[in-house]
Amino acid sequence: MHQPAASPCPETEIRYWYEHIAYRSLTAAGSEIDKIERHSARTPAEAIRQIRLSVRALTATLPPEELRRALSWAEGGGCVGAVAALHRGEPCGFSLSHHRAWLEWTVHPYYAFHTPETRQLPLLPR
Repeated sequence: MHQPAASPCPETEIRYWYEHIAYRSLTAAGSEIDKIERHSARTPAEAIRQIRLSVRALTATLPPEELRRALSWAEGGGCVGAVAALHRGEPCGFSLSHHRAWLEWTVHPYYAFHTPETRQLPLLPR
């Protein structure tokens, strides 16, 4: 598989930023955000696994059409394609409607910078 471009310096590594946003309505206006979850994953598979777990947790409450979409993505080719996109350095995502709400999951690669402790400034108490 094609990998994202190499890290720009030795103190960095490629990580995967995962977000789950729940909007209060299907119009998905920014001011109608109900919940945001954010996590960092070390591998594409780990990030997609988090989405699959979240989607599977909803399956008992989804209407039939959304249930088919959710299972097709989580158990079928959708999640495989998402892992492949992340390996290519591309972002990916999935969305569902759920009880008049709109749910979005996104993942994108980013560079995590690691600074050796010898180069960090100490934090002083107030």
